Amino acid sequence: MHLTSLFGRTLRQAPAEATSVAEQLLWRAGILRTLNDGAPALLPLGSAALRRLATHLTAAMHAGGAQEVTLPTTTVEPWLKTIIALARRDIDSYRQLPQTIWSWRRRKRPARSRSTLLDLPVSATLSWAALALDAAQTQSLLTAARAQLGEALHQCGLGNIADALLATGATTLIVDSQAAPQATLDCPTCGWRAPLELAPLAPPPPYTGPTPAMSLVETPGTNTIAALAEYLGIPTAATAKALFFYDQRRQRLVFAVVRGDREASLTKLAAAIDAGDLVPASAEQIQACGATPGYASPVGLREVLVVADLSVSNGAPLVAGANRPGYHLRDVVYGRDWQATIVADIAQAAAGDACPRCGATRSEGRGAVIGAISEPQPTDLLVQDADGQNRSLHLAGIELDLEPLLHLAVEQHHDERGIVWPAAIAPVDAHLVTLGRGEAVAAAGQELAGELRAAGLAVLLDDRDERAGVKLNDADLIGAPWRVVVSEKLLAAGQVEVRRRTEAQATVIARAKVVAWLQGRDSA
Repeated sequence: MHLTSLFGRTLRQAPAEATSVAEQLLWRAGILRTLNDGAPALLPLGSAALRRLATHLTAAMHAGGAQEVTLPTTTVEPWLKTIIALARRDIDSYRQLPQTIWSWRRRKRPARSRSTLLDLPVSATLSWAALALDAAQTQSLLTAARAQLGEALHQCGLGNIADALLATGATTLIVDSQAAPQATLDCPTCGWRAPLELAPLAPPPPYTGPTPAMSLVETPGTNTIAALAEYLGIPTAATAKALFFYDQRRQRLVFAVVRGDREASLTKLAAAIDAGDLVPASAEQIQACGATPGYASPVGLREVLVVADLSVSNGAPLVAGANRPGYHLRDVVYGRDWQATIVADIAQAAAGDACPRCGATRSEGRGAVIGAISEPQPTDLLVQDADGQNRSLHLAGIELDLEPLLHLAVEQHHDERGIVWPAAIAPVDAHLVTLGRGEAVAAAGQELAGELRAAGLAVLLDDRDERAGVKLNDADLIGAPWRVVVSEKLLAAGQVEVRRRTEAQATVIARAKVVAWLQGRDSA
């Protein structure tokens, strides 16, 4: 690459749309731009870094024995469904198992309000799958692949990648990022974390106290949980909160019940009932099912989808609406006085809640979701075992998004001068700067660039007619692992100046030693 002909240029200032430090550096270094619709695009330097990242991940897949498949770009089915479709064609015996396969794909990601490298709606994705006859072997293959990918990412300078178990039972991969759009709930003790809107809550212990008979009580002017708790002199946690939503895709009314001190998570609720967009129900819709707005109760309702949070299903007596203005029901017990269509974890978790794994107090953080793990699960594909019996094929998978990893690499590796690329994924190995306008300097730069490339190093040659300060500052901004300077003075002495991007001082070495120096074979 030559800077005089490189598509993309360095900027002194990033545009206002670049709000995070990493975005600003990617813009300024001529790596990232946006299209008219605001979607991010990688310029040649960015594409080179992405390609190097993909190369390391590909090597990890091959080292683990996984076989690559190439899928048509028009495929929109989820990865694991695609793998089952392939397996139906070619696997019918235990002798063909286990199998691990992978592919490069484009994956749809959860939609966000912005479109940056961290939250692209569609990303280049490494997709891996394991197929085996039992869950234990599938889990073993999954664990090994997760470790191989983790080591590859560590070699690429990316760390702190955590598995996050969601309330839906799925698992995402999350990396710390202050610029990420995703709020998380994190445990400082065991390291467990999850996206805030899907963070599971620890199930409440079974209630073992007294359960008096349900009774009607007059409660005028108490159409909110706060007013009800104050009127009866009870904590909000002793009440049941009724929330009504309308599922626009399925055209149905949804009655969610959570404990009075909690809010419902629409993300959890939608996942629990496989809903489309959930919007607040109108008073007319609520009344049509026999409930009363402000005094609604699941007791006695029929022909409505009732979803109960775990917090109201442990047998504790609660105060609930009576479906009658100005009245509530005391000592309403789930299972005795009412039943839900579905019981699930649908309450919104918050900072201060106990960790479901270790019980420690959780705190809020920020992280970028970079992929997903599908835990081992049986499929409807039957395969003969060694005894001739048909058994369900088990399947597990990993999906890892690439573009967010570039943003995270810059977020984790930069200084006040610019990007400090980890060597494994740097767009180039060396940034070669020529200082001086003489033909001899230009020729020497071209000759050295050719030698470095012949030695297997990727080189960016700054052959622009610019001041020395501009060139050296741009070299720091772009952040290649090595900077090599050729000048008239150094050329006359048969020397070059080299500096590792992570070091403050440059070193002058013999021109003949520069290739070996950069390859790590000569430290003199």
